[in-house]
Amino acid sequence: MDWESSVSEPYEIKCKKIKLKELENFFEKLQKDYEDVARQRNHTTNAQEINKLERQLDTILKNLERVGLECNQLQKEIQELEANELATAVPKTLQALIDLLAPIDFETVTKAYRACLSAGRLRPVPETLGTLVRQLREIPGDPNEPEPLLHFVSLLIQEPSLENEQREPLESWAKTQGLSVQEQIAEQIETAEICLMVKVKPRALNDPFLGYLVSAALVADSSPFRPELELVSKPIPISVPPDPKYAPGYSQDDLPHILNELITTCGNEHGVPLTELIIQCFLPIELMSLPVEHWQFQIGRKQQEYSGRRCKAVIVRSSDRHFSSDYQLASGDWKKYWNRLLTIQQSQCSKALVHIDPIIGKTRINWKSSKVVGCRFVEHDNPQQRENLWDELLSQGTPIAMWIRQPTTKKKMQSLSTCTIAELSTSLAEHRQRALSHDCEVARLEAACLCLLFDNPYRPFPTIDYQSA
Repeated sequence: MDWESSVSEPYEIKCKKIKLKELENFFEKLQKDYEDVARQRNHTTNAQEINKLERQLDTILKNLERVGLECNQLQKEIQELEANELATAVPKTLQALIDLLAPIDFETVTKAYRACLSAGRLRPVPETLGTLVRQLREIPGDPNEPEPLLHFVSLLIQEPSLENEQREPLESWAKTQGLSVQEQIAEQIETAEICLMVKVKPRALNDPFLGYLVSAALVADSSPFRPELELVSKPIPISVPPDPKYAPGYSQDDLPHILNELITTCGNEHGVPLTELIIQCFLPIELMSLPVEHWQFQIGRKQQEYSGRRCKAVIVRSSDRHFSSDYQLASGDWKKYWNRLLTIQQSQCSKALVHIDPIIGKTRINWKSSKVVGCRFVEHDNPQQRENLWDELLSQGTPIAMWIRQPTTKKKMQSLSTCTIAELSTSLAEHRQRALSHDCEVARLEAACLCLLFDNPYRPFPTIDYQSA
């Protein structure tokens, strides 16, 4: 793209950006120091040593707060300087775009801005339209991908909340820059993933004995691996009456019946083919091992089918990580390892998912290798040990894990380990479809007990307003 020339970045802005980078690196070092000292404290029993480590933690925490404030202040100063610079040096082509963006709600604009940034380019949202447009213009594009500014405009054009008088001028501007908007939209719709997201949370924090609250939403995700792409969601009401013992919550035994009703609703009311439906179950830590893919739903008067056989995919996710503050400290590692996953999607699972063994207490993943994004394991037969393992994995920020419920099927996991990370969900779904076709129930259960945690931190369960649905 032959953009009109603009003035080079002023020296003052360059210096502040260098200083900001140094502070960000120091902030990351302090975070690591805090984690190391906290880990040492948790494994220390000597009271005097604990007091010493507690003082170290207090000092590090104060430094974290100070450096964080300095980073925020520098970011604000840089944005103000860039805005001032832009006011006197904006090319006509960019100024035309800025004028078109001005009537659009700023939250809508920033949503498209975050969605168009690829992995590794996450940055604070600029405070002005001018700074936002110039930043996107200056970011180099990825090979075989639209330039970030054009991708931003194409995403904004697809925003359902835009009025026609806002969308049409943007389409005209995009065409003058050589962007075929309709082709982009058609391609994204064609490849969209249709997800039934089911959220299961204890009614009381960490207390499953009072039952579970369940919510559901239908989501069309046109770019599953685009970080921070905010999606339009459709809530699905749940008509299954709650167990009187747990009302307004549900018992664990109610969950298969709820999934049956939700799958029926997706087909009857929303016209979603079963073979295109991806089920994502957000489960609390004590339910992570539920055989969701074995739950059945009604497809005729007498005919029943397994979710793992007819649906495109069934994936386990963590409701604790998304909705509990317990794992907030590990959220940075979670995003870091997910972004790493995006860069090595063609790596074999045997290399990217390292073997751990909860039965002998080997639960720590070696994250030093840039090719490691998760783990694979055989599940412990003790329920408490299973919960302890999930607590450990979520605390490490593990985004992806593959495991089996029966040690006799270890070879099944080894065969899947040869596929790539990008192929894992599809390969597992195909394996389940074959396994769940067995006539013998024992063979069916044994062959289809592979499970997958595939937890994208940028695709949380949506915030939905049932009153406006």
